[in-house]
This record gives sequence, structure tokens and C-alpha cells, in this order.
Amino acid sequence: MRGVERYWGVYYLIYVVSVAVFLGLQWASLNRDNYIYLLAAIFGAAVGIALLSGIFVEGVGRMVLLIPAVVKRLRDQGREEGLQQGLEGQRNLQQQWMAWYERHQAAQRDGQPFTEPPPAGPPSRNGK
Repeated sequence: MRGVERYWGVYYLIYVVSVAVFLGLQWASLNRDNYIYLLAAIFGAAVGIALLSGIFVEGVGRMVLLIPAVVKRLRDQGREEGLQQGLEGQRNLQQQWMAWYERHQAAQRDGQPFTEPPPAGPPSRNGK
């Protein structure tokens, strides 16, 4: 019922215009024998057009209102997934550095030369 309250003026205007158009088109064929049936058909068609336009306006209106919400939700979901991937990559890099550092320390303790290059990526937290 919310849509009817919001757009009742639009629906009523479409109904009145539809009645006027159908009456204008059928005015010449009105006579005493069939005018009740013809008027009923005209008003019925106008009601149908008003209802179909109401359904269309509400459907398009809801889509227009829902599209930004869906886009925001998908953007937030992508941002969260990117953040998780970034944290996972950072954790993996930190584990590589820790393993390299432990091998380096073990080689120094044992007095053996250590020629393994460090893993790719900065070891410091500040990027220095």
C-alpha cells in the first residue's frame, strides 16, 4: 500500500488520461443501445492501464532504490575479501622472513657460511 500512497496522484492522472483517450477514440460509436457496455469497457481498460503503470512505476522505483544498496554491498564484500587476501599475503611473507632469519641465525651459531638470499619483500614494518 506504500506505493499507492506515494504515487496516488500519478496513478489517478494516468487513469483520467486513459479514460479521456478511450472516450475520444470511441465517441463517434456511442449510441443509446451500447453506451453502458462501451463506457464499462473504457473505464475497465483505463483501470487496467493505471494498474499496469503502477506496477511498472513501483518495479522501476524499487530497482532504482535497490541498485545502490546492492553495489555498496558488493563493494564492501570485495573490500573485505581484498583485505583478507592482503593479510594472508602479509602473514605468508612474514613466515618466509622468519624461516630465513632462523636459518641465518642457525648458520651463524654453527659458524657456517650463509649465502641464501633473503625472501622478496621488505623485512621492516615501516617499509624501510
